[in-house]
Order: sequence, then C-alpha cells, then structure tokens
Amino acid sequence: MRIKYRLLPRLKNLTTVEMDFFLYIAKYQRRNGLVCGVHNQEVCRCTGMCKQSFYTAMRGLQQKGIIRVWKNSDIDYDILILDNDFSDPSSFEKGCEGYIDLHREVFHKKRFKNLKAKEKWMLLYFLHCTHDNSSSYRIRTENFYKKFCELLGVTKRMVRSYLHSLRYFFSVGIVKGLYYITYKRSIFSEKQKTGQEQQEHEFFTAALLRRCKIKNATKREREETAKLIKQYRETADRIGCNIFEVLEQAVRNSIPDGVRPKDRKLHYKYIHKLVRKTLFLC
Repeated sequence: MRIKYRLLPRLKNLTTVEMDFFLYIAKYQRRNGLVCGVHNQEVCRCTGMCKQSFYTAMRGLQQKGIIRVWKNSDIDYDILILDNDFSDPSSFEKGCEGYIDLHREVFHKKRFKNLKAKEKWMLLYFLHCTHDNSSSYRIRTENFYKKFCELLGVTKRMVRSYLHSLRYFFSVGIVKGLYYITYKRSIFSEKQKTGQEQQEHEFFTAALLRRCKIKNATKREREETAKLIKQYRETADRIGCNIFEVLEQAVRNSIPDGVRPKDRKLHYKYIHKLVRKTLFLC
C-alpha cells in the first residue's frame, strides 16, 4: 500500500482507468511490489471500469514501464509494480527517499475516487511535497502555473480547476505572491480499520482459492487461512522458503484427488498442518 516517490513522474500522464487500475493494485502489493491474482471481475467491481477498460489500462501501464504482467493462471494475472520494492527494512528508515502511504481511509472514499486522473496525481504530488504534514509546499504563484502546465500538458485554467478540487484535501492560501499548500491532518490521519498486511494476505488468499476453484469457504475459514502467512512468515524466511508459495502448495495438496470444483472445501486446519510440515515444525 505504498508508492515510492520515485514513481510519481511516471504517473503524471496516466489516463483515468490507468490511474484507477494502478491505485487498486498498489493497495494489495507485497513488500517486493508483487500482486498475485489480479482478476478482471474484481478490479471492475471495485473501480467501476468495464472489462475492456481493464485490459486497456493494464496494457497502458505495461507500455509506460510502470508494471510487468504475466500469467501463472488461466483466470487472472500476476503483476509486479516496478521500482517499488520495500523488501529491505532500510526502505523505512529515516533519510530514505520516502513513500506515499495508501493505507488511509480517504483513498477509499467517494470524494477521492471521483477526482480526475491528473487531480489524483496532483494530490499524490502534494503529499510528497508536504512530506505528510512535515511542512507546507511553497511556490510563487506564477511559477506554480508554469510548472504544472508543463508537467501535465494542460492549460492554466485546467490547473486552477484541479487546485480548486484539491482544496478539500489541502489548505491553499496566497501570502505575498506565494502559494502555501498545507496537508489537512483531519482528512489524511484516519487509517483503515483492517491492517495493511492483513489486507494483502487476504487478497492473496482470495486469489488462491479462486485459482483452486474453492468457492464454498466461509469468511472465518478464509481469514484463518490468511493468518498463516503472518504467523509463519519469519519462520519461512529463516529457512529460505517463500511463505506465499508454501501456503499455495498446502492449499492445493489439501484438495483430494478427483473432487469436483463444486464439492471442494477449505480445510484450513489441515492446511495449517501441511504448512507446519513443510516448515519442519511437525
């Protein structure tokens, strides 16, 4: 759920569907930027785009060098967000380049979703410039319009319109010929109730069950299965295993031979046992 500042220049000319697609997958990426099991129906349901727009957006982001796409399944896609790797713990240390945290309730609200693509980009850019409330973004008014007209390839009138739309999210004032654009803590401070890693793990688990054609799992069964990722991640890392691959193999091995898709069940206690066995814990 993080976007490194270095990605912002590549996002400034995205179309509306490309921006919505990118923000959707960014919310479910793993630490290394990988999103497994991106399904067209789920993306369309969550973003409101049509099936054709899904494929148009995915191709566009790939052509612009923002993502890499491949198929490990006949029903969905695996996508890597390029140059957005947070695997190294030093990525979060003070003094690093920094990132935009998408794990905020505001990014799931209608007010943000209804913004145009370039307005969303300006919002992300202002978050970068204000360093999440550490300072105000200051720039001379004439330089402001020159800068954003060139960056976005639009007229001064359009930039003024975008800035007006963003006044809900930022305080905007002019003092002695300078624009002061300040982060509104009340808008951005609220985090989502579901934890960031929990959302990523539940997204992966849902995609895995869809690939394995397990449709009758209860919410509790899905949640308990997803929790295994967090529970055994450190153990898997310590012995050189990928916990996502371990869980995937355990789920597949839990399905008895010859069982038709409509009769498949999620036996999460058995899956738990298989995960432990793979990690030499039983």
